[in-house]
Amino acid sequence: MRDMTVHASYPSAAVSIAAGSWLGIVVLARVIDALPATLSRILPEATTREWSRAGLVPAHLYTRAIGWIPESVRSPTRRLLTAAAYVLPVLLAINAVGFWGRGVIDEEAMFFVLNYLADRPLIATIFDPLLNDWGAYQARELSYVFDLIDARVFAWLLDRGVLLFIPLTGVVGLIAVGAVHVWGSRKVLRLDGVTASLLCALFLSCIVTQASTAIFYRSSKIVLGIALLAFLFHLTALVRSTSETRRPPWGQLAALFLLGLVMSIVDRQGFFYLACSTGIVTALWLATHLRGVAARTHHVSIIATSVVALVAATLYNRVIAPAVIRFENGYTPGFEYQQLDFAGLLDWTLVNQAWTMFQAQTSFFFGNLPFALVGAVAAMGLVASIWRSRMNSRDGRMTATTLLTGDGFLVTLGASCALFILLGLMILRHPPVYTIPDHAFWYYTLTMHVVFLFGLSLAISALGRSGRHRFTMVVRALLVAMVVGNVAHYTEQRRTMIDSGRWFQTQFDRSRRLMVGYDAAADRDTLALDPTSRGPYLAEVDQDEEHFLERVQSAYATLVGR
Repeated sequence: MRDMTVHASYPSAAVSIAAGSWLGIVVLARVIDALPATLSRILPEATTREWSRAGLVPAHLYTRAIGWIPESVRSPTRRLLTAAAYVLPVLLAINAVGFWGRGVIDEEAMFFVLNYLADRPLIATIFDPLLNDWGAYQARELSYVFDLIDARVFAWLLDRGVLLFIPLTGVVGLIAVGAVHVWGSRKVLRLDGVTASLLCALFLSCIVTQASTAIFYRSSKIVLGIALLAFLFHLTALVRSTSETRRPPWGQLAALFLLGLVMSIVDRQGFFYLACSTGIVTALWLATHLRGVAARTHHVSIIATSVVALVAATLYNRVIAPAVIRFENGYTPGFEYQQLDFAGLLDWTLVNQAWTMFQAQTSFFFGNLPFALVGAVAAMGLVASIWRSRMNSRDGRMTATTLLTGDGFLVTLGASCALFILLGLMILRHPPVYTIPDHAFWYYTLTMHVVFLFGLSLAISALGRSGRHRFTMVVRALLVAMVVGNVAHYTEQRRTMIDSGRWFQTQFDRSRRLMVGYDAAADRDTLALDPTSRGPYLAEVDQDEEHFLERVQSAYATLVGR
């Protein structure tokens, strides 16, 4: 039997080493390239002359220390830095795809794969929460479409002798998130390409992104991440735009409505984000009146459109989807899984658990730095934003109204509270999110890191309007440092998941056994098929892993008519 440690070892170590070496060279080159300008600012000619007389430094320090480096050497470092900034997200995406070797398949996914390979009409398959979610109706049928695609791509590859537990949506989702972020940060936030790329790299380097990509489970969180990021950028563009008209063009409002609706029918978290963003825009609208801002904004149109999207999502959840399910499959879904004891949110234990998870997720994104340090830096940025907002007041002075109604303060407070409440609701609905240690590292909190990505991009855009060059250099250095901090913790975090003794260790070990058994059977050419093993619509499936791959091949052969 093939040594299981081959799969258990970190398969993308070479990529990590290459990325680290690349970063080291680039940082060194950038230091050499930036040193002349830095020294010229720190030690201008007049100062160096005075210090030289005092014997502190030699005269003309810059010329003697740096002048020997020709411009022909220094200029390529700028191009090298730019190239590295664009290559780094690609390396991290490759690392994420290979994070678990050939991937990990969840026990639930083993059932769902067979379910999506059943020879049934598409609509009947998609609108069947009894099989797709084991009866836990959540009105997220759009995500089932992508789950079905994942299952059939998996079976198609297996039919051609390739066993991979890496879902297609995980790979394509990373590319889509990166593309949406680069587009939005350049077009909407006006960030430069290097900074936008490094921000994308920070998101990709986060353990939650890395660990989630190659786990075959569900597609809803990564698909929601794409829609959520597009929604937030489009919402920001509408909020920032001002004109003499009462509303933006209908096409822009229609796009906002569709993105909000898609978010809601991909995952229940999407509905929550739509409701929270509506509340934040409402607060910004009220703040403009309290500050006496004269510019005409589109807040009212945005709020109205978002409310319509919320109503449409609720109508779909309560009326449209149940009607389709009843028509196609003959039963009405129950709403028990959507019912929560909201009074439980006031329980101190739950509050403490949500706060603990919030700190951990924040640290995971920001280079695994201590939460207190991240909070201190965020507070400094917020103070800078508030200080700048004083110029928006009529008399140019800081007042209590200016302090409490600043856009930066409201957005930061609203987003932080929303993520904290979201964690509380997740734990309340599914306590293992907190009680099983490995659950903090993947899937469930992926969309939170999309919000972190957008929020950090927005903050850099807002704070970088003055002192652009110096600020940009500092931001880039910090982003690189945080990426390195995230990568440095991979080995420890992978080991925590693999040795958790709980859910993930079971899934990891099963996946390794399936791979080793499949490879051994393929070498002996003894992989057998059992065409009679499929029940009607696969409503009852034997989850014995020994026969799982055979069942997949048999189901796929029947599906394609062989």
